Amino acid sequence: MSFWENTLLFAKDKVSFLTRRLLFLFIFLFLYTVFLTIYSWTTSIDDFKLLNIYAQLVPLLFYVIIIHILIKNQKTLNRRPHQLTPLDKKDKYEKTGLSEAFSIELKNKLEHLMDKQKLYLNHELRLDDIAELLNISRHHASQVINENFNMSFYEFINAYRIEEAKNKLCSGFENSSESISDIAYQCGFNNRVSFYKAFKKITHITPKEFIQKAA
Repeated sequence: MSFWENTLLFAKDKVSFLTRRLLFLFIFLFLYTVFLTIYSWTTSIDDFKLLNIYAQLVPLLFYVIIIHILIKNQKTLNRRPHQLTPLDKKDKYEKTGLSEAFSIELKNKLEHLMDKQKLYLNHELRLDDIAELLNISRHHASQVINENFNMSFYEFINAYRIEEAKNKLCSGFENSSESISDIAYQCGFNNRVSFYKAFKKITHITPKEFIQKAA
């Protein structure tokens, strides 16, 4: 739980405690005034005392309003705060104007581009490039990838790059003069570290372990 969430809960607890104390106070004052009003009504006969009794009805009404507000406020404070949950994809893109059918059409077009043109081999490939090729906005390009592949842009691109690397590592790599860094660069990665990190994340083993298993 973050600092601000803790602060909010602490503040709500303090307000809730104060609300309860005020509620008890006004209930006591209300009952006390009711008692005085009833007592005065039953024991008074002159006009002045009757006027005084009617005057006591004003604070009674005031107490009723305050008690109602405090009870309502107490119920509101006692409600469990909504947990901060990430928006699901439907909510996140609900108002983007990209229909499900069009999203699937774009997905198929993107897969075709990745398979045939091998866009992922471009070291400088950006989300803007994908958007331009699909003739859509950058936000819609991100939506297509998120909704249809459940990945971010870089996760999506790296998945293709790692698949390409796996094919190369299985195709006589041990008998070649190439290094793992060479393979990484050929597959679109800019450095060995990012390649190893992506490879381990996707395959759960290192490139060397993969080569040993594939041998």
